[in-house]
Amino acid sequence: MSLAAGARIGPYEIVSAIGAGGMGEVFRARDTKLNRDVAIKILPDSVAADEERRARFEREAQTLAAVNHSRIAQIYGVIEGPPEGGPHNVDVGSGPHNAGVAAGPGLPMLALVMEFVAGEDLAQRLGRGPLPLDEALAIAVQIAEGLEAAHERGIVHRDLKPANVKVTPHGHVKVLDFGLAKAVAAETSGPIASSNSPTFTSPVHVTQAGSLMGTAPYLAPEQVRGKPADRRADIWAFGCLLYEMLTGHPPFAGESIPDLLGAIVRDPPRLDDLPASTPSSIRRLLTRCLIKDPVRRLRDIGEARIALEDQLAGTADATLSVSATRPGATRVLAIASIVLASVLVVVGLLWWRSGSAAAAPVVRFDVTPPTKAFLKLDLRPAIALSPDGSLLVYVATFDGISRLYVRTRDSVESRSLPGTEGASSPSFSPDGRWIAFFADGKVKKVALQGAPVTLASAADVRGIAWLDDHTLIFPPAAADGLVSMSADGGPTQPVSTLAPTERTHRWPDVLSGGKAVIFTVGSPASPDNYDDATIEAVTLATGDRRVVWRGAAMARYSRTGHLILSRGSALYAVPFDPDTLATRGNPTQVVQGVERDVTTGAAHFATATDGTFAMVPGNVQSGLFRLVWVDKEGAAQPLDLAPAMYHDIRVSPDGTRIALLNGPSDIADIWIYDIIRHTNTRLTFTGNNAAPTWSADGKDIVYTSFDATGRTSTVYRKPADGSREADVVATPGARSYVAWLSKDGSDAVLDFVNPSAGMADVVKMSLQANARPSPLVADRADTYGSSVSPDGRWVAYHSDETGRPEIYVRDMAGSGRWQVSTTGGEEPHWSTDGRELYYRIGNRMMVAPVESGGTFRSGTPRLLFEGVYNLRSDSLRSYDVDPVSGRFLMIRPLDEGQPPPSIRVTINWFDELRRLVVAR
Repeated sequence: MSLAAGARIGPYEIVSAIGAGGMGEVFRARDTKLNRDVAIKILPDSVAADEERRARFEREAQTLAAVNHSRIAQIYGVIEGPPEGGPHNVDVGSGPHNAGVAAGPGLPMLALVMEFVAGEDLAQRLGRGPLPLDEALAIAVQIAEGLEAAHERGIVHRDLKPANVKVTPHGHVKVLDFGLAKAVAAETSGPIASSNSPTFTSPVHVTQAGSLMGTAPYLAPEQVRGKPADRRADIWAFGCLLYEMLTGHPPFAGESIPDLLGAIVRDPPRLDDLPASTPSSIRRLLTRCLIKDPVRRLRDIGEARIALEDQLAGTADATLSVSATRPGATRVLAIASIVLASVLVVVGLLWWRSGSAAAAPVVRFDVTPPTKAFLKLDLRPAIALSPDGSLLVYVATFDGISRLYVRTRDSVESRSLPGTEGASSPSFSPDGRWIAFFADGKVKKVALQGAPVTLASAADVRGIAWLDDHTLIFPPAAADGLVSMSADGGPTQPVSTLAPTERTHRWPDVLSGGKAVIFTVGSPASPDNYDDATIEAVTLATGDRRVVWRGAAMARYSRTGHLILSRGSALYAVPFDPDTLATRGNPTQVVQGVERDVTTGAAHFATATDGTFAMVPGNVQSGLFRLVWVDKEGAAQPLDLAPAMYHDIRVSPDGTRIALLNGPSDIADIWIYDIIRHTNTRLTFTGNNAAPTWSADGKDIVYTSFDATGRTSTVYRKPADGSREADVVATPGARSYVAWLSKDGSDAVLDFVNPSAGMADVVKMSLQANARPSPLVADRADTYGSSVSPDGRWVAYHSDETGRPEIYVRDMAGSGRWQVSTTGGEEPHWSTDGRELYYRIGNRMMVAPVESGGTFRSGTPRLLFEGVYNLRSDSLRSYDVDPVSGRFLMIRPLDEGQPPPSIRVTINWFDELRRLVVAR
């Protein structure tokens, strides 16, 4: 099917053709609703016309869409049906991919909408010859990261080849078409037909759909023999790719397809063709990847990633030897590893105490919070180092309350700083004597000994920087520009001003010399994902701004002359001149697996001028969640639903279905999960949706959708079975979230973000044309998370008017107000009978008995259980209450149950940084 520029498929307008292969044709298209480019792969007609294969493809696509990783091109959706505009826009060819399928306007179509990745694919790059060693290894590390993420979800690529690896202009790698070979292939058996055998041409490698899945030069021996492919086939293909990047050609060759397949099964790889400079560790890695017997092949792509990272870091030696160790030696190695780790920790502490890191080798050790204290890793950066590296401060929660903790060189234990309850975003003064932080709606500072000093009121600070010992720079609200203020308090002065196309300026950092500040610029179109944000610098004397990097969530300046950029779970370094405010060259990945908050762009790392580096290691799978039922004792039972980026979960009135969002908020769509049938069906296809709310009869879903700026919302109603398109039922005029519907569906309660104050109110609104919201709770505080009682008489919400969120209840008629919690609380929900009110304090689920007869009364709250996960979504919906059973439906992170995070400190990290960047 050939589509001309201008043809439309739903909201997508075709821009140009990208390529074609056995698994379909690919077009670049413009999403006219979200104003972004996407890639549309139109699957072969044989797949679209086969109901069983189409259903299998859609199931595979759902699984693939659940994998959200910076190295994997994201799947946005599936489209069925012909393009708009009639048959004049559709030209179905008669080539081999369309053989046996009648052409014409009635032909079914199945298309996959994917992330558009700019740049050239690896096949194009290899067309210019082999890659330098360091470039090849840097690309291979990123490919391995993507494979590792997919394999951990049970997804096998099956067609890994250079054409399925994109390299962006910034050097970022994206792996394409994960699992598509399996999704598209016909389930046949028997001999491989010549028409279905994989072929390869220059410069494009073509994959044919059939019983043999993959592309000939990269097929594993077991695939050639027609056996099922698992992750070890991907490891073989990875070895082929790494070999080809180093030599310029695949490891096996043949004059014909049968000759090539025979060589794969029979011949050893041509390792003599590798450049003489290829390190022995890489030769060992290739040998392990290209073992023909999958039982003896490298077992895990994560081992390959580690070997490559060690080689890039200059620490490669016996990498991968553990997996080949005799069983009897395992215990000896384990004991030796424990002894070695203990020695390194002691050595690291001695070096840290002595302050002699400049002459020391690179040494790493971990700092763990005190017993029953846990690092607080949401919203804002949790760690900071004093400029000389002698002090580490971090934010941890104990008994549900966050505080600042300090670890000094002359101590092996951390201590809390009194008076810092509720603290976040710590920042050291240049002389190391003070720590500025944000808590309870205030900017404060505290010395190592003494009480905190309040400096100013602020709504929602996103980062604090010290210009010098006398000046602080910070944004007073999440959606605000930067201001400066005396470190002793007083009035603020503007440093940067938001442009109409900007949502936020955050995470400031002062450059050496103090003449300029770098910061992150967020877009309204992507309020909860900052990987594509812009890093700018503002010259303080003139106010002039300059873009220094595009495509990073947060940046810090290193005294080595580099910008350290946070993107995904990795840190990158790029040379940077603080005088000219210009970068040079390409970024180099210097650290992988850094914990971060995707929704705010905060990354948990810090550097000191003496070369000390601290970070919170993070799971590269952070961002994936599962749904679980939880009873009142805290016992959890997972649902039969693949992990994904779930949020805004709501149970239907009859308890048989769940409305939920899947994906980052700027591209999230609503899905309906049928608990009885175990099916998950997509309801919306526009992205940027939120707050799905069931009608009382369970037939409709009312939800909010945001415009491209993210500042204006529209309320829609759509049948839950998707039987017709959505209708517009209200236009609140600001960013808002549906929280409740009246029984007749005529009125709604919304959490309404007041555009003038930047704070939230609770409003009531009629769902009809030209209706305007009227306040239920409107004051100078941030009021949010509204929940209406089952009888529709009372509305519960949380407000931070006292400096921290507490739970309150108001009469829906507008009279009376009662405070329920006294020690903090968020996200209230009513029990099914209206006699209890649940809410969350940190990760603790609380319950308060209530009476709501003639008036409202509440009893003393008590703890139900611990383990509530704070999703931190805009709508603040991380759990719901089943109206039928009364149990809780909760979102839990996929890596739940892992050891609590700690802080990894690296001594003399600057030497490692310089080696990595020079090696690039």
